[in-house]
Amino acid sequence: GVVVAQILASEKHPNADKLSVTKIDDGSGTPLQVVCGAKNYKVGDKVPLARVGAVLPGGKAIGQARMRDVDSFGMLCSSVELGLSEDSQGLLILD
Repeated sequence: GVVVAQILASEKHPNADKLSVTKIDDGSGTPLQVVCGAKNYKVGDKVPLARVGAVLPGGKAIGQARMRDVDSFGMLCSSVELGLSEDSQGLLILD
């Protein structure tokens, strides 16, 4: 349930200073909207995306969410959320 996705666009969340609303290409042919709290990415970066239905290490289930009146269809992941490390500075940016 976790795939490599590319960030197509990002804008400030209309109702939250610390969140962004991103458009993501997950390879499905339809861009996804994902709300994100990380700040260490830029448009064009490739990042891990936990799709709706994924279960991350530790049992965290990913579902569709509504964050301050904006729908989010998945979660962009850090190395900590993927169980790859114990420390993170934001999203895991992939080559």
